Amino acid sequence: MPDVNSVIKTNRKKKKKKQNIFAAIFQGLIPWKGDTAGEIIRKIVFLASLVLLTVTGYIILDTYVFAPARESAKYREEILTLYNQEPTAAELEQLPEKTINTEYAPLYAANNDFVGYLNILNTSVNYPVVQGVDNDEYLHRDFYYDYSDSGTVFADYENVFSPTEPMSANTIIYGHNMRIDSFFTEVARYYSYRYDLDYFKDRAVIEFNTLYDNAKYKIFSVMLVNTTDDYGEVFPYQTKINFRSRDEFNSFVAECFDRSKYYTGVDVKYGDELLTLSTCEFESGLSDMRVVVVARKVRDGESADFTEEEKEAFYENPVPKLNELMQDWYGEFEYRYWDPAWLEGYVPDDSFVDINEE
Repeated sequence: MPDVNSVIKTNRKKKKKKQNIFAAIFQGLIPWKGDTAGEIIRKIVFLASLVLLTVTGYIILDTYVFAPARESAKYREEILTLYNQEPTAAELEQLPEKTINTEYAPLYAANNDFVGYLNILNTSVNYPVVQGVDNDEYLHRDFYYDYSDSGTVFADYENVFSPTEPMSANTIIYGHNMRIDSFFTEVARYYSYRYDLDYFKDRAVIEFNTLYDNAKYKIFSVMLVNTTDDYGEVFPYQTKINFRSRDEFNSFVAECFDRSKYYTGVDVKYGDELLTLSTCEFESGLSDMRVVVVARKVRDGESADFTEEEKEAFYENPVPKLNELMQDWYGEFEYRYWDPAWLEGYVPDDSFVDINEE
């Protein structure tokens, strides 16, 4: 049995040693009695630098992480309050004629630029959509028209929302990728290497209701697109609001299929209404890149959702079409892995791979 006194002495020595280590560290950082003038100056400069670094780090974190998160949470709470609010008689009177979605009256009263409400199940994408006089107006203004780095979700200024005119052939909606769970961050995840086909399967249907219509859209293309010619040819998806002919429509959709990361088997034909979501992409390390999601409106009599069997049939494109620089990284785009039967009236060529044999 060990001697009790020796154990106590050993523990005291260990404790004293620990105290001496902490004291040494403290004395090495804080000006101390007996320090030379040079040592005092060095310690003061070090401490001042440490404080400055800490404050600067906090400011950066607050500016780019904490503040956007607070702003997003507050914005979402306010929007959802409006969304769930019972319309007043005064708000109902402000609605345009032939409005069917009268529950949006509080949103319209708060901002007459309101044109619809966007929602993607299993994501944080649950926002009102506005439309400005151009595509810059709401880049840095929130739903209440106050300045905001996050901006708000907005439709292309050329899109049509009217009770008497049909919607544009392709409704384009833009939102910022804030790199936190707000606005279109989760839209960007459709093309992220950190999220796979399983993530996509439960987020492949988009709901977009306007004042005059309710609709769901099934995604058929998820693309990564360059917006400048620094990396090669540009696919000008944002200019395709309407189509002058079947050939122009088919050419656009075929390009979307070629570039898509995933295939859902959704067929498309001239006359279908399309919905396009667009947001910034940062993972590639290239500037001015966009993740673009294109969906087709659910037709009359068609199921509004994918069945589990249909989801299991989703598959990934082995080599999607990318810009020239990225094609060098990931392999040349030579073959097409989508079924030409998905695009009515499209004439296939030798570049198609028979997916039934793959």
